[in-house]
Amino acid sequence: MLKLDEKKIRKGKPIGLPYQGSKKKISKKIVEIIKQNFGTDKPIYDIFGGGGAITAECILNGLEVHYNDLDKDITNAFERVISQDREWIKTLIVSRTEFFEIKAKENKTTDDFLKLLVNSFGNKKRNYLYSKEISDLKYNLAKKIIEKHDIFSGYKQTETYKKVTSGLDWDWFNAKSEIHKQLEQLPRLQHFYRLQKVNKIKATNKSYHDFSDVSEAILYLDPPYEGTNQDSYINSFDSQEFYNWAFEMAKTNIVIISSYSISDERFEAVYSFDKAHRTIQGGTRNDKCEKLFMVKNISN
Repeated sequence: MLKLDEKKIRKGKPIGLPYQGSKKKISKKIVEIIKQNFGTDKPIYDIFGGGGAITAECILNGLEVHYNDLDKDITNAFERVISQDREWIKTLIVSRTEFFEIKAKENKTTDDFLKLLVNSFGNKKRNYLYSKEISDLKYNLAKKIIEKHDIFSGYKQTETYKKVTSGLDWDWFNAKSEIHKQLEQLPRLQHFYRLQKVNKIKATNKSYHDFSDVSEAILYLDPPYEGTNQDSYINSFDSQEFYNWAFEMAKTNIVIISSYSISDERFEAVYSFDKAHRTIQGGTRNDKCEKLFMVKNISN
């Protein structure tokens, strides 16, 4: 089993784009496990990089990392966020009407992709974050808070928030418990703002097969999970073919795979995140437990 001294984990919040299968909740632990067990000298290849949570954490820890994902939309989005400023982030919040206008566009820009991501329910880019009846109220208040106070977090302390939500048309909102009184668009913009701490990085959009010549490196692999619904991934995924490739790569690299379980008996679980549950597309939680796997009895 791999070791982890949690006292050494980087302080501060995890960062990354909200994306299917995101490792944001455990990215700090994963990178610290890599550092404590395998050192900091080898380059790390984040081959199924998704929303960039692992890549961003590696950068914040001063590690050399290669960010890759087959989905060019998500890597373009990551590169766009880290190359822009705070004023640009403010432009990503859109109304319900604007959201559906963007969704209907045939040719979408990277900014369009990000607007759909930020303003959609469960970050699925399908439906607007708020229901029709309340969407204008919440959107207009969020816009007003940004314009008057220039903040994404701590907005409940502003005069604008207190004054507006005390109105009669906010009774439905005030009836909720405090934890459910949220202007969800603002914390999402705050996530993007945190991501801008990351230095610029150039992503690649290759298949994992294209990394077959890599050696003397750490490969962190977070593929579509075996036995889960993979409809939203770009191509269908052959898990067994992937395990065969990973097994070969482990002869000259440190290979770490994230999954719930692996049917191939050449691999074994080396760390279990007891409280970590993968976020499924739509924001729903899966009760299976995240684990890290490596090839059995291999010494690099």
